Amino acid sequence: MDFVPILFALLICIVAPFVGALATFFTGFGLNTILVPVFMIYWDAPLAVVMAGIVHLCNNILKVALTARSINWNLFLNFGMPALIFAFIGAQLLNTVKDTLGPQLKPVFGCILCLFALLELFNWKLPIQGPWAMRIGGGLSGFFGGFSGHQGALRALFLSKLKLEPLVFVATTAVISLLIDLTRVSVYFIGTWFFNYYPNHWMFFGIPAALAGTLVGRKYIQKVNHANMSIIVGIALFAMGLSLIFGWI
Repeated sequence: MDFVPILFALLICIVAPFVGALATFFTGFGLNTILVPVFMIYWDAPLAVVMAGIVHLCNNILKVALTARSINWNLFLNFGMPALIFAFIGAQLLNTVKDTLGPQLKPVFGCILCLFALLELFNWKLPIQGPWAMRIGGGLSGFFGGFSGHQGALRALFLSKLKLEPLVFVATTAVISLLIDLTRVSVYFIGTWFFNYYPNHWMFFGIPAALAGTLVGRKYIQKVNHANMSIIVGIALFAMGLSLIFGWI
C-alpha cells in the first residue's frame, strides 16, 4: 500500500482544520472559507464542500457553547434568518449542478475565493447600513455558504460596520453559522452522491483538530493583532484561489 497519499490526506485533515479554526477568531474569514480550498487539493470540489461543512458544523457547536452568553439576538434575527433561507437554496443548487458541472466547480470556487480574499485584504466597507442591509447580507452570506462554503467573508463585510466587540462578533456569527450548517448539510445528505466517495471518513480527523483550534483561539482572542492576521490569511487564500482557477491544484 502507498502510504504517501494517506499521510498527505491526514496532514490536510489535521493541520488545516486546526489553523483554520484558530484563524476564525482573528479574521473575517470563516472556517469553511479556509477549509474548502485546502480540501480541494485532495478531493473533488463538491465533496470538499460537504466535508468542510461537517467539520464546520461540529466546530460551531463547540464555539457556540463557549461564547453563547455574548450572542446578539437582535442581529441574529435580522442577519441570520435570511441566511438560513438562502443557505437552503445554495445547497440545493450545489446538489443540482454537481453532476453536470463537477469538474468546472474548482475554478468557479477559485474566483469566489479570490473575490472574498480581496474584499478582506482591502478592508472594503459597504456604503449601506440598517436592517435591510443586514437582511441582504444575510441572504448573500447564506447562499454562498450553502453553495460553496464561502460565508464568513461576506458575513464580516456586512457586520464590520457595526463595530461589535470581538467576542460578540464571534458568538453571533457562530450561532448563525451553526444553523446554516445544519440546514445545508441536511440538504447535501439528500443528494446520495456524497456516500459514493471513498474518503468520507477522513473528515473525522479534522473535527478534533478544529475543536482544538477553537479552544486555543477562544483563549487568545483578545491578545492577537487581528489586522495582521487578516492580511496573512487573506494573502494565503488569494493564492489558493488563483491555484484553483489555473488548475495548479
